[in-house]
Amino acid sequence: MKLVAELTPCPRCNDSGWIPVPGDALRVEPCGCQGDLRRRQRFASAEIPRRYAHCTLESFKEEAPVLKNAKARVQEFVDTWPGSDGGRGLLLIGPCGSGKTHLAVAALVEIINAGKPGRLLFCNFQDLIQEIQASFDSDEVPSKSEILKPLLEADLLVLDELGSQKPTTFVQDILYYVINTRYNEERTTIFTTNYTDTPAEGRDEPLAQRIGTRLRSRLYEMATLVPFTGASDHRRNVI
Repeated sequence: MKLVAELTPCPRCNDSGWIPVPGDALRVEPCGCQGDLRRRQRFASAEIPRRYAHCTLESFKEEAPVLKNAKARVQEFVDTWPGSDGGRGLLLIGPCGSGKTHLAVAALVEIINAGKPGRLLFCNFQDLIQEIQASFDSDEVPSKSEILKPLLEADLLVLDELGSQKPTTFVQDILYYVINTRYNEERTTIFTTNYTDTPAEGRDEPLAQRIGTRLRSRLYEMATLVPFTGASDHRRNVI
């Protein structure tokens, strides 16, 4: 996964965190870069894809009322982080291109920029499955347990594109392990998905069919529903 920012050394202290005091070669003082360095390190460890580097609440376009409501709900989530309600997160449900991933990433970005605590992580579920499958074919890549460990331990995980991968037994097992572990440990998760609970007749499968009824049941307790129903695909307006 590509990261938001390149970690380039500070030209004043070369990332040592200290600079000489003018006129006194035996004394040093803290470099002013340390706050920004810490912020950049947190961006890197969150593994936010470069495409979403611009995603803040301010940059989110909210033409429709449903998008205004969604933005307000994410703003409330950020304002109250870290919450004290048993790790309750958000479940962003809506059509492709409606801005779900933008708002999910914006929550991570705003928390980092505000200097709020927590280990934060972004994960696209389809990429995760492909990474795990690749680990079976090579001894040079991390094992499945090593890949999954950060997802289990993150204080706030964004799990993007829930249900996007074909629900094979292997996919169901991985998904259940991640979500159930976080459920039991009361760790906060923001989910995004294109699958609704009641799709139009002849359209996509319901969310419970894509992820299993047991996990859908847990999501009711783990996350507050944030609907994007009726929002248009903003990507169609890109020239």
